[in-house]
Amino acid sequence: MAEREMAHRLFAGEFNDSSFQVGQGADIPAEQELHSPNFLVTRAGAKVNRLFIAGVVTEVEDIGNQKGAEKELWKARISDPTGTFTLYSGNYQPEASVFLSTLEVPSYVTVVGKVRSYEPGDGSVFVSIRPEEINHADEGIRNRWVVETARLTLDRLDVFEAVLSSGMKDTGLIEFLSRMDIPSYLKEGICLALDHYHTDLTYLNELKGNIRNALETIGKGSSSKPGFQSDVDGLILYLLEEMNDGRGVEYPVLVKEACSRDMPAEAVETAVRSLLSRGHVYEPKVSFLRLVR
Repeated sequence: MAEREMAHRLFAGEFNDSSFQVGQGADIPAEQELHSPNFLVTRAGAKVNRLFIAGVVTEVEDIGNQKGAEKELWKARISDPTGTFTLYSGNYQPEASVFLSTLEVPSYVTVVGKVRSYEPGDGSVFVSIRPEEINHADEGIRNRWVVETARLTLDRLDVFEAVLSSGMKDTGLIEFLSRMDIPSYLKEGICLALDHYHTDLTYLNELKGNIRNALETIGKGSSSKPGFQSDVDGLILYLLEEMNDGRGVEYPVLVKEACSRDMPAEAVETAVRSLLSRGHVYEPKVSFLRLVR
């Protein structure tokens, strides 16, 4: 029996930038090839078959009655501070499908699942997750996931940056990586990313910036943060509670009401972005905001 692949931690922003899928390798026995895992290689050198993610479920939809879909198929969107994962649960994930069918949106969750990619034929690639396990979580669990995922990702980016700075290629690159005390899947992932994406330092620095922003958002508590911006965050949360008619609050209406209470529009915009990224607020539809309870 094949060993189960490790569930890696990956931010949604990096995951959604990925488009390159590879098999396990040419050295596996032919009788095992049919059941061997496929791996998604990210632009930053992660090589993953399974993921462990945490975030806020902002949307759940039953799409099983759509043409060409499985008889039972649920689609969910799970947001972290860098972007949104797309999750599909079908006939072969009955427990996850039941969970999603009864889930109150929005909710914090953790998910362990397999990576999937779909190429519609126009050159684009869409990546998603098929859940193996999904559980309720809370803000604290999500925040700890963000911190640990940031640590692991930044460590990987440091290795990738060292490889790029070395200027090594081909055989020299392999020898350079062999001298580094890092897992084999990371060595393979970096080599594959360089060959397929031609990843450069600019992309790695952009990704580092996104991770820093993610860490900053969870470091700002909406009620414990001192100063003026804390007052704006608190006002936004209060207004979203007070003005909600069941559909959420339209963003321009929210800004107008906050400004009428002597809050500058720029501070309101900053507060809304921060609350969205921290998972306190979500968009049930474009330009409408609701509280995450």
